[in-house]
Amino acid sequence: MRSYKVNAIIIRRRNFSEKDRVLTLFSREQGKVEVLAKGARRPGSKLSYFSDLGSIGIFHIVRGKSLDLLTEATPIFSPEGVRGRYHKTQLLGFMFKVIDKLFEVGVSHPKTYEVLKKAVENLSKREDQLLFVAFLANVVSDLGLLPELQNCIICHKKVIREPELFFSPKGGLIHCRCQDGESLNVQADEIKLFRLMLEMPFSKISKAKINQTTFENLYKIIRLYFEWHFGKILPDKVL
Repeated sequence: MRSYKVNAIIIRRRNFSEKDRVLTLFSREQGKVEVLAKGARRPGSKLSYFSDLGSIGIFHIVRGKSLDLLTEATPIFSPEGVRGRYHKTQLLGFMFKVIDKLFEVGVSHPKTYEVLKKAVENLSKREDQLLFVAFLANVVSDLGLLPELQNCIICHKKVIREPELFFSPKGGLIHCRCQDGESLNVQADEIKLFRLMLEMPFSKISKAKINQTTFENLYKIIRLYFEWHFGKILPDKVL
């Protein structure tokens, strides 16, 4: 088919010539798609107001030789609550960077698309660091690289009411008697929260109350896991 349409989120944009932009979309149907938005930099054009990062819509596209051409965009959601809010903008930027880095052009990941869509919508309404961590956990799950959160990765026995728990960025939980000195000491509540983030809808995650120490420890677990498997993508801290 020469023309097609996708439900997508704008995750990256760059200027192209004096009046145009190249947009990277993350779509439900085709994963990452790069399109040329002609006239998107020209004030008053149809595409100028709907080429902001985080915009969600239905995008009508015509296939091209080097770049597909965006012909029409029907807005579904615009993240107005993010504009002018540095912390929210930063969190969205990290999410989009993860998607752009880890997902290939033309490969559909509908689960991650829905997770990102809900994260953008919820983050626009409220400032919530936990949404960012839940997004990261769900991305790892969708890529088939979820850490082991039930059994020890060394002895393969179930981890139940251990006095101490350890987490290896290589693969997941380790019994205290199996730990090798390179793993992180973690709390049972942090691992429980990790599991819950994969099960709870985002609307409930955003209402969860946790203290700053628990959040920082949980983020450290996920950040180091990401670094081991994907390299340095995430910041050391989320302010």
